[in-house]
Amino acid sequence: MNKRHEQILNIVNKEKEVSVNRLSSLLSVSHVTVRSDLKSLEEQNLICRVHGGASLPSTDDISHRLSINYSKKQRIAVRASELIEEGETILLEAGSCVALLAQELSKRTNINVITNNTFVARQLKDSEKINVILMGGIYQKESETLVGSMVKEYLSYYNFSKVFLGMDGFTMEDGAMCRDLDRAEVMAEFARKGREVFFLSDSAKMGVSAVRTICKPEEIDCIITDDDIDSDYKEYFENSSIRLITAG
Repeated sequence: MNKRHEQILNIVNKEKEVSVNRLSSLLSVSHVTVRSDLKSLEEQNLICRVHGGASLPSTDDISHRLSINYSKKQRIAVRASELIEEGETILLEAGSCVALLAQELSKRTNINVITNNTFVARQLKDSEKINVILMGGIYQKESETLVGSMVKEYLSYYNFSKVFLGMDGFTMEDGAMCRDLDRAEVMAEFARKGREVFFLSDSAKMGVSAVRTICKPEEIDCIITDDDIDSDYKEYFENSSIRLITAG
């Protein structure tokens, strides 16, 4: 993704819907260039093209969440991918940073990926050397996540070394949280089964509460975030058992 694409994403996120004329004026490029940029961003599922311009996907849609703080999330995903070794079997849940991690892994070989998210699975569909196991369950259409008791039953069939999860918030008292109760229940099971538990999130989630705790702080092995993390939280992680990795 080039710098102008990131600028367009920032504008669309701020204004919710924006015309080709306005983007052309703000970026000092031709209408043809803007339309080409919008086509590229739509192909990456980051925006929706509408008549005469572009808008955000549904607010709960993973494509919408991908477009928010995209460059930070991309750096987080790259850093997380460096922790995965050839031959490993890992589990990827939902979340925008996790989806970008899947995109990074599509360039790799000899990794087994278990997931309960169809968007994540699609990021790996063209990779001939990444094995993908998609778990069954009740399908949440907007997040493209499979939840429910069937997902937990699938867990009994598989072993994996690392689990990578997203989160909607983190506090020092309650740990990593999710606003969706069904997802949170499944994620907690994933964390219990994984040998190492990684949470991927931009730093804006620090200090934010959500309805259900996924993991208490002592149950988390590592958090990967951006280097804009608040100094209080940076100090907290330095003095806790959680390994903090910041992606600059």
